[in-house]
Amino acid sequence: MMNEETTVKIISHNHARELISLSGTYLEGNESENNLPIGLAYRLAEDPYYYTPALPLLLSILEQGRVVGVAVMTPPKKFILSKIDTDIQTAVARLVDYLRQINVRIPGIVGPAVEAQTFSDCWVEGRIGVSAKLNKRMRVFEARSVANLPLSPGEMRFADIDDHSLMARWIVGLSEAIGEPVSLESAKNRAKKLIKDQELYVWDNEGPVSIAGVSRPMRNGTTIGLVYTPPEHRGKGYATSCVLLLTKKLLSDGYSFCSLYTDLANPTSNSIYTKIGYVPVGDAGSFNCRFFVFYFSEALIFLDKQKSRDFSRDFCYTSP
Repeated sequence: MMNEETTVKIISHNHARELISLSGTYLEGNESENNLPIGLAYRLAEDPYYYTPALPLLLSILEQGRVVGVAVMTPPKKFILSKIDTDIQTAVARLVDYLRQINVRIPGIVGPAVEAQTFSDCWVEGRIGVSAKLNKRMRVFEARSVANLPLSPGEMRFADIDDHSLMARWIVGLSEAIGEPVSLESAKNRAKKLIKDQELYVWDNEGPVSIAGVSRPMRNGTTIGLVYTPPEHRGKGYATSCVLLLTKKLLSDGYSFCSLYTDLANPTSNSIYTKIGYVPVGDAGSFNCRFFVFYFSEALIFLDKQKSRDFSRDFCYTSP
């Protein structure tokens, strides 16, 4: 009898256009939930180095010739999973086996809740020194219309070059708030690109008070992110107004829907998006992976000589 795993095949693509050609229709079957892998693929089809200097890892998962999932990674960022439309354990086991064969190091995982948890468990199983820890539970929301809510004082506009320094500082502030800190230099580069591409919007009330960004446009929809209000301007509805008008604008521009992620640990943002008109379509998880290397021969000598010291501190290193 054929082993179930042998019916699952992993296809590696040299270019995102190849992935879209083979697996785009599958991803669009659940476009909002798959907004991250498909949105990345469309960006990478335009420019393979859009996100990082390294070439991306682009994988389609097939079962008996049928696409049942997709995975994308832009090193050194996290490994991104789509929804998997078959036995998840079987598909993930085959995917992990493939990744081990090509010696890929995974800094983390993001994907639908069940798929991400299954991959995390499988990735660390039987591997000494490898760990994976859930760092964020998220919910994917979708809006196809918006509510008619009163707006806060001010107006929405594109961020421009005069806003660059402030936008960079706010990107740093947001990254720290969500537990994924970035350097100021990295934030400056991102702000510059967002301003140039007109993908960053400001709510302006006698000066910028809140921001929201557009990212990863897809065939039918797009994604809103980078929603941030600095502490001194919070509690006045600026982010709600900005996201509401931005969603309304994108829908009027021809997109069928807008999607976004929320942190389930932040009930305030979840309730705000629901009031605007967003509805939940699925849950997702984000995991951090760590890889420990132990030098056993040196450690034995070390322990023999200095048993009182912490061997793990001196003879292992971690890679995020």
